[in-house]
Amino acid sequence: MTIYNFDKISIISQTENTLKSEELTQIQNGEIALYKLTLKFDGESSPKPYSLIWEEDQIDIIGVWHSKIALNRNITPDWNMRKIDSRTASGMPLLSVYNKAGENRISVALSDTASPASIMVGVVEENAKLRFKIDFFEAICPKMSEYEVIIRIDRRKINASNAIKDTRSWWLSLGCTFAHVPENARLPMYSTWYSFHQHTIPEDIIRECEIAKKCGMDTVIVDDGWQTDDNSRGYAFCGDWKICKAKIPDMKDFVDKIHALGMKFIIWFSVPYVGFESENYEKFKGMYLNTRHLSRASVLDPRFKEVREFLVSTYCNYVKEYGWDGLKLDFIDSFALSEESSCEYDKMDTISLEVALEMLLDEITVALKKINPEILIEFRQSYIGPIVSKYGNMFRVTDCPNDAIYNRVGSLDLRLTSGKIPVHSDMLMWHKDDTLQSVAYQLYAIMFSVPQISVKFDNISCEQAKLLNSFLSFWRENQRVILDGDLIVQGIDFGYTMAKTTLDNTSVCVLYEDVVATASEAKSYIFNSTGRDKIAIELDFGASVEIYDIFGSKYDEITFNAGIHRINAKNCEMIKVIKRS
Repeated sequence: MTIYNFDKISIISQTENTLKSEELTQIQNGEIALYKLTLKFDGESSPKPYSLIWEEDQIDIIGVWHSKIALNRNITPDWNMRKIDSRTASGMPLLSVYNKAGENRISVALSDTASPASIMVGVVEENAKLRFKIDFFEAICPKMSEYEVIIRIDRRKINASNAIKDTRSWWLSLGCTFAHVPENARLPMYSTWYSFHQHTIPEDIIRECEIAKKCGMDTVIVDDGWQTDDNSRGYAFCGDWKICKAKIPDMKDFVDKIHALGMKFIIWFSVPYVGFESENYEKFKGMYLNTRHLSRASVLDPRFKEVREFLVSTYCNYVKEYGWDGLKLDFIDSFALSEESSCEYDKMDTISLEVALEMLLDEITVALKKINPEILIEFRQSYIGPIVSKYGNMFRVTDCPNDAIYNRVGSLDLRLTSGKIPVHSDMLMWHKDDTLQSVAYQLYAIMFSVPQISVKFDNISCEQAKLLNSFLSFWRENQRVILDGDLIVQGIDFGYTMAKTTLDNTSVCVLYEDVVATASEAKSYIFNSTGRDKIAIELDFGASVEIYDIFGSKYDEITFNAGIHRINAKNCEMIKVIKRS
């Protein structure tokens, strides 16, 4: 154990390693403090766990944020710490605590975004302090003689969302990059998952796409089911990746008909899984990381060249043969070491799973972009970190069917960390007899992401279809403001009570709770998703306020002077604020 004393904190190290030396130095002081940790090992070895622990006064702190936090954001005791575990394809090494006003108090991040690590925080009952802990080398890492990482502690009293976004900018300054983003990655999409599940019927999907295209959707994602005639869910029949002729007798014809509609074609793969019922299961025996018995499949080990070549050739051959425009690459966070993982290191290209996974992603994307430079690649939570953003050009909210709250929280969480990569909603679905307001809640929840829709159009009401059309029309007209505008959020502890984007003196705002909207731009669109029939706005100037019904039709216009006003915009209606000359 070593104790390092700095201006604000004392940091204690704990290690199972035999070290030649360890050194923690402060290389930047002030509101953003940077500490460089340098470990020198006794010869070339794969390092064992190493930890840093320190405490901070818990003053004016109410909640915790990290990229996997989901809905429950309270602070827990140090015997049950809040934890973000991070590696190449899961999470990111960033944890923030904030106050009731949504201001950052302490944000901790690591420069190494690939190696397995975790950041934890919890309340020390004996002294009302927060204990922070960073664990390094939580899984097998490459052999090394030296390791260096920078720990960033941001104590600026700024909006917590800005502190989170600034961490992403810091990673960019250290060399992290973004994948090329084709324009279609930024446009609404139709997904077959909730609408069809594994019942993949080309004629029915084409019929839905004919309507989807007219509604403003430019891509179809054909999900699980194309590779098997088994419709019982699970992944027992994954791994051969042969087109099920009973469902899709002519894949080329299917794709051509989608293209004829003016739509792109994306198809789903569960990257790591080889099912118990697949022909390939025996072929890869000895090259599995772990077994998922409930899913009836095992997880491939990309440390073996044969595994990577199989996956790369499978994707490339299909993209070449059928003209697929993109791939939905699922479950890459399932690549994880276990007791059953192979230890035949002499047969591997690397013993590090993280290195192997990045090799796999690099080999896949390089090969696919040679075929189609505009290839679309979707990843979803939780594999949305700085490493994966070099490869994926669409990041989607994790599955949350018919859940407006999680879709809102997930999409806004992703917006804070995804930079230039467009964030996609989870696919929207709803009951045909549900209220228009319930459908509107789902639509407004995903305002600040690229909409993915997964309903059958003959199984929703005419009014629901009209509402969807109106929403997608507005979204497309204001796409640049929504996706490229500066994002401001409120109520991070409540899963966001308000979100607003601003670009070129125009803003789009959604009120999720009864808070005051501000109109500081020449033109502002404000949506009422509060569940109440009035909203409050603060005008910096005299303005004309137009009120639109749930379908986007204007029915009233009122003039207001500067100040705070209550507007009689009913639940799920919109107002348009136009600055008076």
